[in-house]
Amino acid sequence: MEIRRYIVGVDGSVPARAAIRWAVAGARERGLGVTLVHVADDEWGAVGALLIDEVDQDAEKRLGEEVAYARSLGADVPIHGEVRTGSPMAELASFSDQGTMIVVGTHKTGFHYGRAFGSRSLQLANLATGPVAIVPEAASRMRRGVIVGVDDTPAGEAAVDLAADLACDHHCELMTVRSSEAHIPFDPDDTDERRDWQLRRDDEARGFLAAAVSRARARQPGIVIRSRVVRRPAGAALNELARSAELLVIGDSRRAHAQLGSLGAVAYDVLLNLSSPTIVVHAPAAGARAEQPTTEGESNVIR
Repeated sequence: MEIRRYIVGVDGSVPARAAIRWAVAGARERGLGVTLVHVADDEWGAVGALLIDEVDQDAEKRLGEEVAYARSLGADVPIHGEVRTGSPMAELASFSDQGTMIVVGTHKTGFHYGRAFGSRSLQLANLATGPVAIVPEAASRMRRGVIVGVDDTPAGEAAVDLAADLACDHHCELMTVRSSEAHIPFDPDDTDERRDWQLRRDDEARGFLAAAVSRARARQPGIVIRSRVVRRPAGAALNELARSAELLVIGDSRRAHAQLGSLGAVAYDVLLNLSSPTIVVHAPAAGARAEQPTTEGESNVIR
């Protein structure tokens, strides 16, 4: 997976500024540009033409401020801005393809684990077909290392590829993680039988990790890689391990091919209880799209 551009959803909030900083830093590493997108929600259409004009003017003003902020972070990164009208997450998802990293900020963290009531990042990850990065507003600069959740799906393989590339770019360690936790299909009375069953699950997980490490080493031979088997639910384990990591990468394990909707249970769990900057990677498309998808929303561009 080769990232060719960054698209950042902005709305003037503190989390959006965190997303801008993260995207500008990533674009600088790759010599790429960043486009900031502010979407004026089309629900305003119900309040009359005069207020619509006011909303449009406010959107242009807000976007201009965010573009100025992004440019203040690094004159060497090309920054552009675009205003759209429509459903915010749907409009952002319309930019999505395998070479585009869509970035949004969030105020959500995992400090109240299991008590989340929904997230717009979930909607975006459902709608997108390319990678989506969700950046917490309090992301620490002291974090180190890239963590990737391992499974045997096309999305999981794409996640390993991207995580290896990012570990190389950031000159840091890559940790591959696989959960051996699963509901036991029977209830053995014998403790030894239960232990043997768990050990077989652990061995199976190590096999998945060995394949992932081989794939990552073939892609980026110079990186340091560690592997870890956990005996907890994958989403909870990944978020806990990622608290001190600079990045967590997960595959959308429910998709055999790139398609809209149907995030896997692990992705849902991770995104609802986010603890670090996290990238959701989807299965590669059967054929790369040559053109950007069209949407019903209107747009204009600040150069």
